Amino acid sequence: MSTLPVAVVTGAAGGIGEAAVFSLLARGMRVVATDVRRDRLDHLGEHPGLLRHMLDVTHPDHAYEVAEWAVRELGRVDALVNAAGVFARTPATAMDELVMRQILSVNLEGALRCTSALGAKMAQAGHGRIVHVASVSAVGGAALASVYAASKAGLIAAARSAARELGPRGVRVNVVSPGIIDTEMLAPDRAMAERFVVPRIPAGRLGQAKEVAELIAFLATNAPDYMTGSVLVLDGGLSVG
Repeated sequence: MSTLPVAVVTGAAGGIGEAAVFSLLARGMRVVATDVRRDRLDHLGEHPGLLRHMLDVTHPDHAYEVAEWAVRELGRVDALVNAAGVFARTPATAMDELVMRQILSVNLEGALRCTSALGAKMAQAGHGRIVHVASVSAVGGAALASVYAASKAGLIAAARSAARELGPRGVRVNVVSPGIIDTEMLAPDRAMAERFVVPRIPAGRLGQAKEVAELIAFLATNAPDYMTGSVLVLDGGLSVG
């Protein structure tokens, strides 16, 4: 059985999740790319360190099944990247109950399930790194997207809580908080973002998934061991005004 470290990435069929897969592979990790639709992972191509697995983060048991499978088949789990996420507009005064439940179930509850299942394996081994993908909206809010913002704020609170709990057991938990990133999720609102948001970004452009992925990979691999409970913002300066 290989001794190379193993990372599990949720939402690996999405823009940031996919980029994270390749950034981790480039650092010599074996990567278990997971998504709710296993067939959507085929476009990742072939790589000697890449494995694929179906994972529905909204299912109460799937994360635990993946955790057991990873330890049984690969011998270890060294990192978890919680990149699974969905977005939908949710006006504060016209909330759709089903949409609200879906966003919270994937973005927040899904990350909690995966942290519980895979974090337990890391704690048993005495080492590991967990990275949540949140959003700058977790702090500044987002018009017409209060549920999305709330789900991402919950991720930050969950990460800091887990960092306190798991730190003595060798597991580090940190957060990447991206700004406006040019992915498929942004596509319906890209023109609006280019017109109204980019002029307020000091860096003068939208962010790229690869840039977020590089920060994720840093936290999941060679970030200082003393770093836990941290939130790293990557938004081109948008949040500083």
